[in-house]
Amino acid sequence: MRFHRFGHGHPLVALHGFTLTGEQFSSLADELGREVIAPDLPGHGLSAEVSTEVEDVVQAVCDLTSSFAQPLPLIGYSQGGRMALLAALNCPTSVERLVLISANAGIEEEQARRNRTTQDDALAARIEMIGLERFIDAWTTVGLTSTERMDPASRERDRNIRMANTAAGLAGALRGYGQGVQPAVWSELPSLTMPVLVVAGAEDDRYRTIATRMADRIPDAELVVVPGARHNPLTDQPEATLEAVSAFVNSDGLS
Repeated sequence: MRFHRFGHGHPLVALHGFTLTGEQFSSLADELGREVIAPDLPGHGLSAEVSTEVEDVVQAVCDLTSSFAQPLPLIGYSQGGRMALLAALNCPTSVERLVLISANAGIEEEQARRNRTTQDDALAARIEMIGLERFIDAWTTVGLTSTERMDPASRERDRNIRMANTAAGLAGALRGYGQGVQPAVWSELPSLTMPVLVVAGAEDDRYRTIATRMADRIPDAELVVVPGARHNPLTDQPEATLEAVSAFVNSDGLS
């Protein structure tokens, strides 16, 4: 799994969302006063051909976090948040603090999980059929993944990041570690011993409800609901979101 490094200071690892790459976090380092290690998750960017089987993805994240001499903060957004959660459960001694932004602990009901797998498979096939550019245009136009609230320069940067992917890679990421095949780990949340920050947008009803439920189940959890934000608080309300994340990851006085 290939990764990017941004900034200087005590390191943290940040995992991007579906159709993005590690470049999503290129501006995070200065705001946090940290070195940000941001991998291109399997199926994305420079890791387009890396195995996208969910177990392999989690192991790749654990290999990265465990390669440091000391435990470090782990941040994940959306699909990256789901992998960050699974990594924290599988290799907890390498994760000092955990930040979950618009993440989910899995689909509990078996039929609903099968339905989501079918939906993800259909979307993967559509990506392969219409190609990357048409898919990204559609993905960022409507719904939770719309970038309409970004200023023109930020929207262009966001699109350039997404266009660094491939149709085959994104299809593989959906089939390999989409929500339909992700294990549901709600019952394991009470075993998390590190401090956890759970973040959701106030206008993202579904994930705000999920975030509240996750925070209730994690022993040492803090919930932040970002006003005026939808599914991606990092782009909808970056100042408020980064202020909360910075206060959390730097609460031990490191910078």
